[in-house]
Amino acid sequence: MDAATDQELAVRVLGPLRAFAGDREIELGPPLQRALFAVLAFRSNHVVYRAELIDALWGEELPTRPEGGVHTYVAGLRRAFEPGRGHRSPGRVIESRGSGYLLRAASDAIDLARFERCVETARTAVGTGALAEAERHYDEALGLFDGAALGGVPGPFAATQRDRLAEVRLGVVEDRIDVVLARGRHAAVIGDLRTMTREYPLRERAWSQLMLAFYRAGRQADALAAFDRAREACARDLGLDPGPALRELRQRILVADPALTLETRVEATVRAPAAARRNLPRDIEGFIGRDQEMIRVLSSIDRPGGRADRRPATGAVPGSVPPLRVFAIDGMAGVGKTSLAVRLAHRLADDYPDGQLYLDLHAHTVGQEPLTAATALDRLLRAVGVPGDRIPVEAEERAATWRAELADRRMLLVLDNASGAAQVRPLLPGTAGSLVLITARRRLPGLQDCEFLSLDVLPAAEAATLFALAAGDVRPAAEPEATAAVVRICGNLPLAVQIAGARLRHRAAWSIAHLLDRLGDEDRRLAELRVEDRSVAAAFGLSYQSQTPDRQRIFRLLGLFPGPEFTVRAAAALAGADVRDTDEALEDLVDAHLLDQSRAGRYRFHDLLGVFAARQCRAQESESARRAAMERLLDFYVLTVDNAEELIRPHRLDRADRPPDDRSAHRFDDRAAALAWLDAERAGLVPLVRAAGEYGLDHQGWQIARYLWGFFETRRLWADWVACYELALPCARRAGDPLAEARILVGLGACCHDLREYAEAIGHYRRALDLMRQIGFRSGEAGVLTNLGNSYRRLGEMGESITCLEQSLEIFRESGDRAGTGIALANLGERYRDAGRFEESIACQRQALEIFQDLGSRGMEGNVLDNLARTYQSMGRYEEALQRCEEALAARRDTADRYGEAETLDCLGHIHQAIGRTVEARRQWSRALDLFDELDAPAAADVRAQLAGLARNG
Repeated sequence: MDAATDQELAVRVLGPLRAFAGDREIELGPPLQRALFAVLAFRSNHVVYRAELIDALWGEELPTRPEGGVHTYVAGLRRAFEPGRGHRSPGRVIESRGSGYLLRAASDAIDLARFERCVETARTAVGTGALAEAERHYDEALGLFDGAALGGVPGPFAATQRDRLAEVRLGVVEDRIDVVLARGRHAAVIGDLRTMTREYPLRERAWSQLMLAFYRAGRQADALAAFDRAREACARDLGLDPGPALRELRQRILVADPALTLETRVEATVRAPAAARRNLPRDIEGFIGRDQEMIRVLSSIDRPGGRADRRPATGAVPGSVPPLRVFAIDGMAGVGKTSLAVRLAHRLADDYPDGQLYLDLHAHTVGQEPLTAATALDRLLRAVGVPGDRIPVEAEERAATWRAELADRRMLLVLDNASGAAQVRPLLPGTAGSLVLITARRRLPGLQDCEFLSLDVLPAAEAATLFALAAGDVRPAAEPEATAAVVRICGNLPLAVQIAGARLRHRAAWSIAHLLDRLGDEDRRLAELRVEDRSVAAAFGLSYQSQTPDRQRIFRLLGLFPGPEFTVRAAAALAGADVRDTDEALEDLVDAHLLDQSRAGRYRFHDLLGVFAARQCRAQESESARRAAMERLLDFYVLTVDNAEELIRPHRLDRADRPPDDRSAHRFDDRAAALAWLDAERAGLVPLVRAAGEYGLDHQGWQIARYLWGFFETRRLWADWVACYELALPCARRAGDPLAEARILVGLGACCHDLREYAEAIGHYRRALDLMRQIGFRSGEAGVLTNLGNSYRRLGEMGESITCLEQSLEIFRESGDRAGTGIALANLGERYRDAGRFEESIACQRQALEIFQDLGSRGMEGNVLDNLARTYQSMGRYEEALQRCEEALAARRDTADRYGEAETLDCLGHIHQAIGRTVEARRQWSRALDLFDELDAPAAADVRAQLAGLARNG
């Protein structure tokens, strides 16, 4: 069979992408198919999930069905590599693994692997002084390049790798030039360095090499002229002077420093103590914030005085060496962990004179697997001067050698981008005197004797400062409100804020308002937050890809959640998973900083992570799967809100249909617990009903709204009530359920009535009444008539009001509805009072009170007692009125009815004013006003006017 698996596979990525099976070159197909193969090649022998491939090929510009595209390209590659393979036979070169694919290849099949091995060998040779061998290996490594890496391959992954490898290649070229200079062949590199500094005028290392080559060739004037050109380039492109190292070299050339001669340089190359190596990344000049974290670390470290005597003297007393300190800095992608660690390392560098080492452990690096502990130890041991032939093979022996090397040293280690405690633990020193700063995207609770710093996003003011610094001009100061909005859309995440500022910096024609408009489109937001090889989406993608498939699934499904935060049970419903398993999954995502825990049992996304999760869900879950997940979620909310309503309004007329097993829904011990849960959910309730309409789940949409009546009414949440019911009304109509439509109209009428929009309320009630009569629902008709009577009364149409209420009472009595009868009696009693028919009013109210006491309806009991008090006041029977008010207050407070409490306090104020107790009237009205103001109730204006009247009248 003619298959690549029967022959040796070779892949070239350091130039145009090519693949060979033996002597036969494989035709890799159209551009995006080649791009997909490039991803598999870079991750050979590791599974690459479909989501990663989709992101690598299209980034934010997704086609309609990206999964289909991936399948088509994989099939095309399999035909190319295995032309004789049967249609249903498993792939042998490109294997299917769950929801991903794996390219099977030998360890040296990819030219990039050979390049990296040659470079590592060359650097080892430099460390042992074998410069000729080092130059040969550097030449072999560079000879593998055939132009730009992945030349002509499209897609964000290829672009990122192309930029990364171009930078790597330049670094290796500079390493080779160091070796050539050390071997005394100065003239041989001057031409190459001139070309390099012309093409890359901001590479200060190349300028320093050119200056050194000129100087050693006896051309001091050319060396100084090279510095002048470097300074001009930095000033022109950066507005800065060259760095301190280049300025120091210029000064040394001016004074003809003998240490720059070849003999000294060669001796230093061979004999320099690697233990004093300092390879920290450049400190960030525009570092913003993190003062508390800096203070915490700096204040907890024993910092010796002086500079020359930092190493403990021989025979020092025990305890004179500061203890080993380990700090683990964790936080979400882009929050600034590495920046903080590097800033701290530079601040503390002088306290650790034996060296400051930085090592990227590559837990989240595009195209690279995390370093094993053994590989990391190999790099650290070489960094402190241990020859390769002295480094043990076994990881445990390497760890022991590493601890021995550090036993008498004061070293500062930055272990960046760690994957977990198991990766880091073998790298820690075993004795006192050193400092280790670890960064990780997940918490590392497995590390002992470690201090943990979890970074949050920046405060708004510091994020705005960072944005202004990244923008580099006056526009942020000129548009402070737009700046604040941009920072807010970025969620105060440093990476996002810096990228937004960088985009503005390179768009002189843009205003910040224009940038804000671009970021305002949620579908484009992550695409906008990208500049060159820095991308918020890419950073999030690495965190996402590090999760197991089941964790990835629940993460992306949570991107569907309409509200700002969710519970474990809601997440379990969305995922169709067990509650206990979901709890473990959410806690894992919190540890990985892919979720925040706002309080125990409640979770939320950072805003940009929520956008990313939604994008992943659209890319990986079919439309039917997304709708099924939303249906499960809304079913859960229908049942849970219905459970809450049962405790808030136990005598309501309608309830949800219960499935045989409804254990997944929340259940509540009492009314207070139900209200507390709804308070916590409040911000997500309207979005839930909106989502129901968008997904065509109309039955759930109107039901959730309907069962929120008691909550909205108790808490007097009029704006939420109107918004929710206006969304629910078209749901009920599309569902073809006239009873549901009527009930939603009644809710809208009740809300408008409370807002004193009585004409609008009557319009809603009239439409609801017609529907109730059409379907022959007599109890519903009676309820609407009761509400109509109340609104007519507010418009002064007393006759119409009494007629409606009398009709309502008759229907309720006919149907045997005691709760409805009580409501009708209570309302009719109010109308009789308004008409001066006091004895009839009291009779109705007493009958209503007896009914609600029998039913145990404490809330309605409070309403009736309040009405009785007002009737007694109208009759001048003030002591009885005061007694009923106190009883009403107790009932209001028992049921946490704050609006009702305010109404009764208002009633008390009127009674005290009527009997001349002005001070007590003022006190009661002040208490009522406080509650009405808290609830943003229209009645507050009336009470305020009453207090003003008291003040005018002394």
